[in-house]
Amino acid sequence: MSFHMPISKRRISHHFQYSVWMYLVLTGLALFGWNLLYTTTRYQPPEDLRVEFYAQAPAGNETLFNTLADRIHAEIMPEMELVTASPVTITDDYYGDMQMTVWISAAQGDIYLINQEYFARFASAAAFLELQPYIDSGGLDTDGLDLSAGYATLTDPDPGFEGRRLYGIPADQLTGFYGYSADPAGMVLCVLYRNGNDEYSIKFLNYLLENLR
Repeated sequence: MSFHMPISKRRISHHFQYSVWMYLVLTGLALFGWNLLYTTTRYQPPEDLRVEFYAQAPAGNETLFNTLADRIHAEIMPEMELVTASPVTITDDYYGDMQMTVWISAAQGDIYLINQEYFARFASAAAFLELQPYIDSGGLDTDGLDLSAGYATLTDPDPGFEGRRLYGIPADQLTGFYGYSADPAGMVLCVLYRNGNDEYSIKFLNYLLENLR
């Protein structure tokens, strides 16, 4: 190994000119490593202490949905550690289908506001919680709402689950969604079957039904 001395401004300039890519790569790797470490080690509330709502809506409405989540959190479920509401923007049919399939298959989130096409597809695959028992028990207030578009038939039902059942609440009459820059026309509210927090997911859904009409 040989050293070339003395070190001069010209040599330093030459070094950085031809090695800048290496420093950029190292910086990127360091940032990626820090983010990965933070993501994997930070505290995450357990499923039974969090409620997450995803609404198919235009981008740029995050602040409005955060306000909705904060209000629900404070008013009816302060014991939860985390309550979130997020708009989900789908701009491409192919990638939108892929994104929605991954999220629902991975049981990401608890309550969804999605269009009728997505609802019909995933409801028939048993992705959503049946809601009629919660209406019968008084947990969901659907008086005056047209529920006909919320029914679906499972493609591969378990014994005793044949026939059409209520897996979603049509949102057309929930005009309060316009206040959050979300168009409820043709949309359906539903709860993931594997949401991990049935009780509070239903409470969240019922709040929407009672306060956004």
